[in-house]
Amino acid sequence: MRPLYHYTPRSNWLSDPNGLVHDGERWHMFYQYNPHGEDWGHMSWGHAVSSDLARWEELPVALLTDERRMVFSGSAAMDTSGSAGFGRDAMIALYTAAAIGEPQHQAQALAWSMDKGTTWTEHPGNPVLDLGMADFRDPYVFRHEPSDSWVMVVVKSNEQVAQIYRSPDLLRWGLASEIPASDAPGKVWECPTLVELPICGRGQTRWLFKVDALTGAPGAGALYLTGNFDGHRFTPDGPWQVVDQGRDFYAAVAWNGPRDAVGRPAWIGWMGNHAYQKHFPKKGWRGVMSAPRRMGLLERPDGLRLSQVIEPSVAGLFGDFGALGVDKVVKVASRMELVADFAGDLLLTDDGSCQLTVRVQGDRWLIERRDTALPFLDAEATLERRDGEGLSIWIDSETVEVLTPDGTGAASFQHRPASARMSVETDRPQHISVAALA
Repeated sequence: MRPLYHYTPRSNWLSDPNGLVHDGERWHMFYQYNPHGEDWGHMSWGHAVSSDLARWEELPVALLTDERRMVFSGSAAMDTSGSAGFGRDAMIALYTAAAIGEPQHQAQALAWSMDKGTTWTEHPGNPVLDLGMADFRDPYVFRHEPSDSWVMVVVKSNEQVAQIYRSPDLLRWGLASEIPASDAPGKVWECPTLVELPICGRGQTRWLFKVDALTGAPGAGALYLTGNFDGHRFTPDGPWQVVDQGRDFYAAVAWNGPRDAVGRPAWIGWMGNHAYQKHFPKKGWRGVMSAPRRMGLLERPDGLRLSQVIEPSVAGLFGDFGALGVDKVVKVASRMELVADFAGDLLLTDDGSCQLTVRVQGDRWLIERRDTALPFLDAEATLERRDGEGLSIWIDSETVEVLTPDGTGAASFQHRPASARMSVETDRPQHISVAALA
């Protein structure tokens, strides 16, 4: 059974979200895609669009691999002024062109579209940024109006270094500064994001730098710093933090697009993990996106923390909450609210072989995912718990996203496809409220 409110492709492999942009009418989500099968390979950009970030329409593949290079991760922006010379309101994609064969080589290339992402033209002068390196990838590009410049953040993956470049026209790029790993855990950096976020309730903003470490980092591998960005240099003001304590929220990037009424941008991540994604049984398609989340910052005594809230339009897909019935069975596409002292098991498959266990231990929530059929999925996470506060759990047929009430704690997991119902085992069913898809 396919996920009902998380995006999946009709067929084949999906992974990192790419080119997240709003064209003035619709949200675009490009993503790493294999047109030829459900294993990683032949990397191209798949394409989907939405009017509300909740319902998606899959479109034909946008940027295709060829005999010379694969189309790795990158970003897209609307060039409303026509600064690149392709015309006003051109949609510009900047991506990593990864050479096929030896020697390995990754450089940043550009393509543009004048019909809102339907057809694309490769820039004849590609690549637009080339250091002659084997591991130099995943450009995140945005417009920085205060310094009247385009900004690119891109990583030297094996060196654990992010570089910030500036450009007047998206074609000519000059190095402005670097963000080193310093004491960051993990190795092989990928998929950076640099985005300005509101500090909730303060009327102020701060910047967030996020990067994913492919191996050796806690949780899903996504790490972040908060700090200041002046158009040239990012200056961190706190230690590294973990975006998601689960194992399946990777490569998240923010949309170049409208913010909500309090200034929060949206982002989305791949609910996958390269360590075991290839081990899932084949079923014709592989890969699922998280629910889109709105991003803000909350001030804590020890510094600023990222707060993630499920996109309200996704929440609007659900009906009213009701108490869990005596049979303790819910639909697989559900939103659950647990009270502060909940302890129980969410049985994600009919035979009970796949489950999510939630327990309380002092000031922590202990969350365990167990799967006897696919033990490589076994994982644990801990989230901060405050007196009187529960958890929000967003369940779909192959995914579970757990968030604390203020959004500063998150744990995301894949699981095996479930049928139309799942069970909850707990002695206190009255402490659970459930809303299913309307």
